[in-house]
Amino acid sequence: MKLIKNLMFNRVHNIEFSNKPTTWRSSFFWLLDQFKGSKIRKHYDAIKRINLNHESDYATQQRTTYLNQILHHAVKTVPYYKFLGITATSLQHFPVVNKNLIKKNSKSFLSESYVNKKTFNASTSGSTGTPFTVVHDENKKKRHKADVHFFWETVGHTWGQGFYYFRIWNKQNRKSKFIQKIQNISPIDVFKLNDSKIKEFLNRIIFGNAPKSILSYASALDGIVKYLKRHPTDLSNAKVISIIAMSESLDNPTKNYLEVHFGCPVVSRYANTENGMLAQQTPFLENNFLLNLASYHIEILDTNADIPLEDGKTGRIVVTDFFNRAMPLIRYDTGDLGAMKKIEINGNIHYVLSTVEGRKMDAIFNTKGEPISPFTLTNNMWKYNRLNQYQFIQKGKNNYEFILNVQTSFTREKELINEFKGYLGSNANLAVTYVDEIPLLSSGKRKKVLNLTEK
Repeated sequence: MKLIKNLMFNRVHNIEFSNKPTTWRSSFFWLLDQFKGSKIRKHYDAIKRINLNHESDYATQQRTTYLNQILHHAVKTVPYYKFLGITATSLQHFPVVNKNLIKKNSKSFLSESYVNKKTFNASTSGSTGTPFTVVHDENKKKRHKADVHFFWETVGHTWGQGFYYFRIWNKQNRKSKFIQKIQNISPIDVFKLNDSKIKEFLNRIIFGNAPKSILSYASALDGIVKYLKRHPTDLSNAKVISIIAMSESLDNPTKNYLEVHFGCPVVSRYANTENGMLAQQTPFLENNFLLNLASYHIEILDTNADIPLEDGKTGRIVVTDFFNRAMPLIRYDTGDLGAMKKIEINGNIHYVLSTVEGRKMDAIFNTKGEPISPFTLTNNMWKYNRLNQYQFIQKGKNNYEFILNVQTSFTREKELINEFKGYLGSNANLAVTYVDEIPLLSSGKRKKVLNLTEK
C-alpha cells in the first residue's frame, strides 16, 4: 500500500497542473476561452496560484481583495443586508445564515444590480429532499468551471479525458448524446445498480483503450467493491486515471480496496450545488481535503454559537462565496461538520479539512449525549460481509435501530448489537429490522447514518 501511494504521489507531481492540453477537447476548450477573452483561463491561473500555497503573498493579497469586494457588493446591493443596516465591511459584522433563512427570504438575498442580467438557477433537493435554489451569475459559472479543472488535475486527470459518471440521471440533469460526446462523459444511473450493471461497466473499462476516470457517489463505489470481492476481476489493464467519490462519505476500506485494485488515486470531493467545489482530497495530502480558499472564505464555528474554533476542533463549516454576486452567500452554514488544520509541504502552506463528518443532523450521540463520528459506524461494518445494505438510525437519546438488507441469512445479530453497545453505551437500546431494500433518497443517495432525534 505504501509503495502504491508513493507511485501515485510521484505520478501526480510529475504531471500535475500542466498547462499543455493533452486532448483535443482540452485544446478546443482553451482555444474557445481565448477567443472570448481568456476569462476562464484567468480564473484558473489565480486558483492554481492561491491553492498551491495558501499563505503566499499573492494568495493573501488576492483573497483579501476578493473578500472585501463581495462584502462591499452585498451591503450596497442586497436588500437583506441593507435592511440589517450593515455599514462596516468586516466579515464578523455579518450574521451566519442557513438554507432555511434564505428560503424564507429568497428575494431579499438577490442582488438588485443583477435583476436584469443573465443568471442561472442552481437547485438541489438536499439530503432530505427539500428543494433549495440559489441564483448564480455568469462570472460565478466561469469560476466554477475553473475550480473543477483545477481539482481534476490534482488527481492527474486532464480536462477532456473520458470519465464514467455514477449518479441518478433524470429529466432535470440528463445530458444529450451530443453533450456527452463533447464532454466525454459516460453516464451510469445508480438506481438499481445491480451485479449485471456493474459487470457491464467493468467490461467496458477493461476492454476500452482510452484512459478514463470515475466520478461517483460513494455508495455506488461500495457496491462495486462488494461485487469485486464476490467476483474477483483483473483490473490491471483498466487504464483508470483516478476515482473521485462525491456527495457521501467514502469508507476507508472502500478507498483502500479501490487504490490497490485499480492502482490509481482514490479521493473524496467535498462540494455542494449552492456553492460549488469547496475541497477535495489529493494524493499528496492523503486523507486531508485541500480547501478551495481561492474561491471561498471558510470558517469552522462552534456547533452552538457563532464562535470560531481552534485548528483541529470539529465544528460547523461556514462558507463565504467570493464570486456569486447575483445572490451572495456570506457566512453560509452548509449544515456540515468538519475540522480544519494547516499543513506545510516543501515550504508551501495548505489549509485542509482533516475531517468532513457529513450533515449536522446526522451526527450520532452516545447515551451520555457525547458526539460519535459516523465513521465509527461505517468503518466497523465491513466485517459483517453478509450484508447487502445497512442503515443506522438514532431515534432517541438511548434508542437506535439497524436496518439490514442481507444476502440470505444473518447469524451475527448478537455480535453486531454487542459491538455497537460498546461504542454507544451499555444502556443503548438497539433494534434490528430486516428489509428487502433500503430506498434511495430523492437525490439518488442512500444515507448510511441518520439521526431522527428531535432537536
